[in-house]
Amino acid sequence: MNKISKVIISIGRHKLYPYFCIICVTFAFLYTDPFSNFNFRYVISYIGAMCGLVCVILLAKRKNLGNVLGMLANIAECCANFLGGNIGAALPSFYYFGTHIYGLITWHKNEDRNKNVKVRSLSENAFLCALIFLIFAVFLNVYLTEAVGAKNTIYQLITNCFVFGLGVVAQLLLMMRYSFNWYLWVILNVLVVGLNLYTNNIIIAVQYLIYLFNAVFGICEWKLSSKKA
Repeated sequence: MNKISKVIISIGRHKLYPYFCIICVTFAFLYTDPFSNFNFRYVISYIGAMCGLVCVILLAKRKNLGNVLGMLANIAECCANFLGGNIGAALPSFYYFGTHIYGLITWHKNEDRNKNVKVRSLSENAFLCALIFLIFAVFLNVYLTEAVGAKNTIYQLITNCFVFGLGVVAQLLLMMRYSFNWYLWVILNVLVVGLNLYTNNIIIAVQYLIYLFNAVFGICEWKLSSKKA
């Protein structure tokens, strides 16, 4: 393990890391001036961000409790993204909610002595299936966006398509315990940050910046776990 990976793991495992993440999103929420210019979308985003932050931190640490908080975060984020017109970012929440239920069950059955989930490596056949699933999900999002009549710019439509596709595949691989999922989350988080800056949702943008670091932490943490196994 190189020095950069050691630093990332030490930060991710530090007891103050979750509190730092919560403080960052809280400052982003206060930046929107919620008390003088109330926006219901931002309030929902903030609640979802709190649940989502703890969720992804626990999942990166291979803790099953993250699936419970993930379901709560999905409900809030879905509402916030629909209010902002980001259909591609909102639709996967329905899917995520169901996969977290599956995750609760399958992770519980595959825990080690320390109650951490056991990691799996992605085979070539599984990678090919994931790629086909990604392409299908991208085209599905185009159809759904047109079906609900959402008004998206070309940038929004393209970004939402890949957010939807990557999210569907990454979440499936995560619930199936494949370590490769974290690489897809890195790409997705970069796209979501750009999308929410474009639509002026500072809370979600800051939240996904933290998710981006957490996905890198997940890569390092799960790779270390796989080597030990």
